[in-house]
Amino acid sequence: MFLEILHMLMTTVSQMVLKLKTLFARFGCPDQVVLDNRPQFACAEFWEFAHEFDFQHITSSPHSPQGNGHGERGVQIAKRILKQKGPLIALMCYRSTPCATTGVSPAELLMGRKIKTTLPILESNLQPRWPDLRAVRSKDANEKRRQAFYYNQRHVTKPLPPLKPGDAILFKLDHQNTWGTPAVVAGDSTTPRSYIVETQQGATLRRNRRHLMGMPASSGDTSPPAL
Repeated sequence: MFLEILHMLMTTVSQMVLKLKTLFARFGCPDQVVLDNRPQFACAEFWEFAHEFDFQHITSSPHSPQGNGHGERGVQIAKRILKQKGPLIALMCYRSTPCATTGVSPAELLMGRKIKTTLPILESNLQPRWPDLRAVRSKDANEKRRQAFYYNQRHVTKPLPPLKPGDAILFKLDHQNTWGTPAVVAGDSTTPRSYIVETQQGATLRRNRRHLMGMPASSGDTSPPAL
C-alpha cells in the first residue's frame, strides 16, 4: 500500500475534490475510488467530479468498517506515522521499507524502483527494476488466506448464506441488541457482501450481510402432511 497523507483544514466536498485532483495530477486518473459513507461523497458536486474524471465511485458497507479493511489499515498506519517526531521522514521510511508479506516496498510496487532515503544505499540499487508482479500478487493472496484462516479459527466464524431478491429479513446494527427491523431484499449491492433492502416504510437501504438475518418462509398451507 503506497500511502499518501494530505493536510486538510476543512472536510467540505470542494476541499476533498481539490485534494483528489492533486493526487490524480500526480498519479493519473484511477478506474475506481473506494470511499467511506460521508455525506460529502453522496452530493451532486462529487458525482459530477467522478463523471468528469471517469472513475467508478464505490462506498464501503454502511456501519461496517471491516468492509473496507484495506482503507482502515491505511488509516491506522497513517495515525502511527503522524505520531512520530518527524512524520515526513517516517512516511518516506514506510514507503521504502519492504513489506513482510510481499518482500518489496510500496515505492517499488508503484514506481518500479527503490527510493533514496537518508540511509546509505548503493547507486546500483536505485536503478529501475520492476518486481515480479505475478509473484507479488500470489504471495499477498496466500498471506491473506492464511490470516483469514487463523482469524476464522480464533473467532469461530462461518460464511453467511447468500440472500436473494424477495427474501424476508430482519436487520440491525452493531450497537443494537435485537433484530427488530423487518425488510425485504431488493437485490445485490455493488459493494462486496452487501445488499439493497427495502423496509416496510418504503425506505431503500444498503446493508452489510452480517447485519441481515433471513426469516423462515411462512406457508399458508396449514393442512397436515400426507402420509
